[in-house]
Amino acid sequence: MRLTFLGTGSIVPTPDRFSSAILLEIGKGKLLLDCGPGTLEKLRRVSVDPNAISRVFLTHYHVDHVLDLPAMVKLRVFDSSGGPSPSPLRLKVYGPAGLITLARYLFEEIPQFRYISKNLSCLKYLELKEVEEGLVEETDTWRVTCTPVKHYDGVAYRIEAEGKSIVYSGDTVPDENLIELAKGADILIHECSFPDEYLLGLHTSEKGLAELAARIRPRILIPAHLYPIWEGREEELKTILVNAFGGKVIVPKDFESYEV
Repeated sequence: MRLTFLGTGSIVPTPDRFSSAILLEIGKGKLLLDCGPGTLEKLRRVSVDPNAISRVFLTHYHVDHVLDLPAMVKLRVFDSSGGPSPSPLRLKVYGPAGLITLARYLFEEIPQFRYISKNLSCLKYLELKEVEEGLVEETDTWRVTCTPVKHYDGVAYRIEAEGKSIVYSGDTVPDENLIELAKGADILIHECSFPDEYLLGLHTSEKGLAELAARIRPRILIPAHLYPIWEGREEELKTILVNAFGGKVIVPKDFESYEV
């Protein structure tokens, strides 16, 4: 498996980080965890055709996690030259409750976007499934499960493949459901939006993440969804988290890639 961090920041762009998106490659399969603004361009920059993405797993519907979804759906009917695609790959999109309503509004009820479904017929290449808890999908090579977390009806995902397991929190406060989902995980990718002294909203600080890591004890901990207040404080964050559970900590920037 290979993880490529397309977006490790928030809606506030910095030179190193922007909105959430993670590419997970399992063999020849390509999965996407969230698709915030800029995802398509970032895929181009890492030489991955967005039309090769077969699944998108959305954690919740805030714009910094989903805004490139309409563009990804529209792109399905075009090839790399801009001409019609001879055989578009179906795009399966998973997300918590509200996914079907969101797609209906975007592609059928907003007049300015209706051409995507009416003129281009993009929706025939789109498959939607709302998820809440338990099994999301299982194939011959990978298995995905999820659990609800405390962030605007969000969900967290666990991906198991090639004998390894990755848990992705999306946005959330420290959550017992996630701790249960992440038991025995090799890699925990968990949001750490703000330092504790600036913590806002339904998010997690370094103190909350340190406590989670000490309980979960993943092999590798990867803090993500970092707001600009963390810029220049990455080593401080890493030290706090390493001291909390003794494992390996990676504080990624956009475009960094790792073999799992």
